[in-house]
Amino acid sequence: MNWSKYDSKKTKKTGAFAKQSVVTKEAVSEVKDDDGKVVRAAQAEEKREFAAYVEKRWDGETGEAQADSKREYSLGQLENEKARFEADEARAKAQVDGLASAIADFKKL
Repeated sequence: MNWSKYDSKKTKKTGAFAKQSVVTKEAVSEVKDDDGKVVRAAQAEEKREFAAYVEKRWDGETGEAQADSKREYSLGQLENEKARFEADEARAKAQVDGLASAIADFKKL
């Protein structure tokens, strides 16, 4: 995901976070035998809810809408990715500072 485009996609309503759910266990109805004894007990449907980044998709040639792209994220994943970019930013800043010093020394020659 190119996070630099997140705000633009959210504004254009082509991508944003949304709550999603998926059925993890289908509901099962009660089954009784001929004598009325329960052979299989009823069980309720079970769902798992999560947050996902949902992005609209289109066919590049026809412009026809395709199924949305959905990627599940946790808060921890997003925070780790942010920390990684911040570390990259700090390394890049150190490179820029070093180059600025080198350029200053070069100009003194």
